[in-house]
Amino acid sequence: MNPHSAHERPVRLRERLREATSEAILAAAEQAFAAEGPRVRMEAIAARAGIAVGTLYNHFADREALWEALRSSRREALLERLDAALEDSRTAPFAAALGCFVAALQAHWAEHRGFLAVLVHAEPALTQAGARAHRDRTLMEELVARAVRLVRRGVAEGALREEGHELFPVLLVGMLRAVMVRELAHGHGDAQGALEGVIAFFLAGAARRT
Repeated sequence: MNPHSAHERPVRLRERLREATSEAILAAAEQAFAAEGPRVRMEAIAARAGIAVGTLYNHFADREALWEALRSSRREALLERLDAALEDSRTAPFAAALGCFVAALQAHWAEHRGFLAVLVHAEPALTQAGARAHRDRTLMEELVARAVRLVRRGVAEGALREEGHELFPVLLVGMLRAVMVRELAHGHGDAQGALEGVIAFFLAGAARRT
């Protein structure tokens, strides 16, 4: 019998319970921010999570800390989803891999649209502009880095021309981001059709010239 097992089990259980509670709080916070805006009260978030307000403050010092944790969590989820799409399509032709990449991005938007709308329109009320700009640049750099990998595949396969390909990742991510912002700003647009248009436009403009 392991003499440490009886002690380790309660510790691991507490850690798992804390992690599960934090995830439940983040899910409730996302719903609350989407429904009530950036100034939603911590009491409303606690009520959605089904916990006491004191428990909420045990996990997050204030609303700003909760907001930042939610931003970070959703960003990491997006990057993991994109990485999985790139990995799953690594043997597919470039056009198919590009479609998987865009589909993963769209799926994330669809799942978190309400929160993203608040993020786009109301975030300045919660964070300092300088810090926000730095984080946004970091996220864009992460997206572009993944697009770089994709574009290199396209060039290697002969699907994309080599001339000027260094700009293709930035152009691709910029177009996709513009579609997202427009859809969030104007509501029920044809995001699917717009994204398909981006893919077609990109492939036509960046295709290898014969």
